[in-house]
Amino acid sequence: MVKIVSYRDLVDKLIDIFCEFGYDGTSLTILSQKTGLGRASLYYHFPGGKEEMANAVYEKISRDFTKLVLAPLATDLNFQTKIKNMLEGINLFYNNGKRSCLIDVFAIGSTKDIFHTQIKNAAMYWKDSLIKIIEDEGIDNARAVAISEDIIISIEGALIFTRATGDYSSFNRTLEKILNMISVNNLR
Repeated sequence: MVKIVSYRDLVDKLIDIFCEFGYDGTSLTILSQKTGLGRASLYYHFPGGKEEMANAVYEKISRDFTKLVLAPLATDLNFQTKIKNMLEGINLFYNNGKRSCLIDVFAIGSTKDIFHTQIKNAAMYWKDSLIKIIEDEGIDNARAVAISEDIIISIEGALIFTRATGDYSSFNRTLEKILNMISVNNLR
């Protein structure tokens, strides 16, 4: 049984639960069992119920994703280092491929309507951030768009494949492949 000692611990545990069961598959019974908290305690922390829990989870993962993945792209470091740091952040954020993609989890089922705009905006911001640093290397916009989409699709696809197969090494191989593929010479 997990010991929840703070609100932060509770939100971290909720992330794990929503990753495992999805929003629609997560019941109050599951939440209670997995957190060790009774329903009354859950409602004490989240009077709005499961939707408020999902909002807290989304806010936390948004902050983590921004810090670990997006912030490295906005530094003054060279292109290769930005990509390397972003991929290291991706690896940390997704726990070496062991954590499901919460963008995927929140983009389907009943949460699709709740988080559609935020997820779309986050995905577009990531794509636009990549486009900018690729264009800064002298690559034309059309090619920069294609490369940025390939990077994101490769990462997200690797997460789905990892979730389906349990082959976590495939996620790490994908990140290595992206890093090796991304050099200014290979971009052209």
